Parts: sequence; C-alpha cells; structure tokens
Amino acid sequence: MNKKADLPVEGKAIRFAPGRDREPAASFWKIWAEGSEVYALSRSSAGLAKISIHASGQIHYRLGPKLNQDLAPLMRLGPGPWLHAFEIRFLLSQGANAPLRQRESLKNKSAYVIPVPMGLVLYANLIVGAAGTKPSSPLPAEFSGGKPLWRTNLRDGRPVILVGRMLELDSQNRDHIKYLRETLKPTVTFRSKPSEPYVELHHLHWSPRGGNVVQVVPMGDEAVRTEEEAAPQIGLAPEPREFRYQSPRSTVDIIAPNGLRVAVLELDEVDRQIELVKNRPSTPGVGVLNMRLEPSNLIAGSKFMASPCKLTCVPTIGGGSPRVWDYTVFAQFDGFTLSAELRQISVALQNKNLPTAVSRLEDRKELVMTIPSETLRLVATIDAPVTSTEVLGGLTLRDRR
Repeated sequence: MNKKADLPVEGKAIRFAPGRDREPAASFWKIWAEGSEVYALSRSSAGLAKISIHASGQIHYRLGPKLNQDLAPLMRLGPGPWLHAFEIRFLLSQGANAPLRQRESLKNKSAYVIPVPMGLVLYANLIVGAAGTKPSSPLPAEFSGGKPLWRTNLRDGRPVILVGRMLELDSQNRDHIKYLRETLKPTVTFRSKPSEPYVELHHLHWSPRGGNVVQVVPMGDEAVRTEEEAAPQIGLAPEPREFRYQSPRSTVDIIAPNGLRVAVLELDEVDRQIELVKNRPSTPGVGVLNMRLEPSNLIAGSKFMASPCKLTCVPTIGGGSPRVWDYTVFAQFDGFTLSAELRQISVALQNKNLPTAVSRLEDRKELVMTIPSETLRLVATIDAPVTSTEVLGGLTLRDRR
C-alpha cells in the first residue's frame, strides 16, 4: 500500500480509511466517477458494499448479490448549488479489531489512512453540484471546517467533492456503538477462529438533516464465533419454550413530493404464542402488512420517489420490549405502479438491559429478533390499489456471550 499526504485527490479514484497509530482502523472505501455517475465501494465481512449515484439523482445501495435497495435521492443543501449524496461515518471504539489483511491486499495501489484521534469521528460526505455549478464554489455552510479529500468533474460538467470532517464522538454516536457491540452483538461464524479476526457493520439510515448516512462500526471479538461454539451440544433435545408475541396495530402515510397522501401502510395487530428452541432459528408469522393506494392523488405517468418514512410499532415478547422499534419505509412510483419496501430491524433482548424482563429468559441467554426476516416489498397499481403480505420474523434463543 502506498500512503500519500497530498490531498485532495484530483480526478482519479481515491481509496481511504480512518486510521489509528498509522494503521487502518476500518475497511477502505474506494470512490470514483464514470461518465456522469459516481460510485463508492467497500469490502467488509458481509460482502461487497457498493453505492451508485446516477445522473438522474437516484442513489442505490447493494450489499453482495442479494441485497439491493434504493436510498433517498440527492438532497439540496440550503440555498446554495450543492446537493448531498451520502455520508460515511466511521464509528471507532476501544477494543475493536482492525482490518490488517485488507491493507495487504491493496499491494502497490495508492491509499490514504486518515488519522482519527481518540474521541473524534471521521465524517466523509459526498456532495454534487447542480448543473452550472462552478468547481470553485464555496462548500456548503453545513461543512464549514471540512476539507476536500477528493474532487472531480463529471462528464456533464457537474463538480463532485468528497468532504472530510473530524467531529466529536457525541453521546448519540457513543450510544449507537454501545447498542451494536454490547446489546445487539451480531456475530459472524468462522470454521475456526482466524488469527486476525475482523467484523465490520454497516448501518444505513436517513434523516431530514443528514440525508443518507452509512455508519461503519468495526466490532471486537464479541462479533466472532466459531462453528464449534455455534454447534448445539450433543445430548438431550432442548426443551421448546413458548413466548407470547404481541404487536399493536400501526399505520403510516406515504406522502408524494407535492405533499399529497398517496398510500397508507398498515401493520395489523398481533397476539399469538411462539415456540422457540435454543440455537434453532425460527421464522414465525408476526403479522400482516397492508398497503392501500389513493389513486385520486396519483398522476399516471408522473414518476417520483417519496421521502423515507417511519412506521413505529414496538413489539412485546414474553412481556419485554425493545426500547425503540421504527421500521423505515422507502416508496417510489413509476407512473403506474407504487412499490414500498419495509426494512429490517434487529435487536438482541437481554433482561439486564430491559425495564421489563422477558419471561422464561434466563440471565445467561438472549433472544435475537429480526423483523422482517428479509426486506419486504409491496406493489400496488392504480387499477389494483390494495395489496398485503405476511410478515415473517427471525427469532433465535441462544446463550449470551
């Protein structure tokens, strides 16, 4: 790997990562432009993550061969000429492992390790100028104090800049790191424990102020398991346990850019018993998701992408509940068909972290809950405006690490 200090990179691709003690502390990201489109790429334990920003303003995120989702389109930043594409936020913490092998894989390619002192966070924001924007235009006020890491001009003349900023690790980011590493604690199972284990999480969300945000969270040994640890013990079959699952009825409106309600998404009320066996993942039905269009508010042939919205519906299992449970809904209209996607939420319920304990859940165990078990997609048309689908939840009862 060839380390350089001459930033910003002009025109050609940039590879960069946050660093501690002159070594990368998270996976490298590569950002480059082709024609009038921009791409960002990173390799993590979950696979190859790729973000694409298209000339139309649409933005897509793909993880591996299966997960492909639409992000919010380019968002204007204040009254100036700049539009925000995405933010990569590197949340480093004590005890997290480092991706040493990835550094070796770069060989002689140029890459930049950006030192991040303890207590700070590296933010990397990609902004795109509107048509006619001069490359010399000042950065948006939101990024005052930031420094360009990379910049180029697209084939259609629009300037693109990757802005780097160092901000304080605030309580919100600290709480998110703690939630992922100490409460949720997702794991990757290896055949045998690697000599240099590295697991990294990408958490995507959208906010009215920040737009698309990718939070990169390097994990520690708590995220590493081996097949031997994950295998059920030989002996008597584990005893099945019943948990009462309850979820209230909840609705959310899908609003078009013109402010009109174009659809209502509704999650039915649920009250049922779910049987779980330790270390055996289960995917029971946990409700029905309905969508009803309002055709009179849709204009045939007129495409749009709605702003992401939240469907709040906190479930209860065995009397215990996660503190927050907001599904993110992404919707778009192609001129005839409206599609809505409900994204996954995951939590590892441990009684020590809950105000009300989950019954029949011992202190040394946790109940991992992922709902829906995979991204749900509902499709309705102006001619057939009502649709529904069953919601499956992924539930696993396991020993707490």
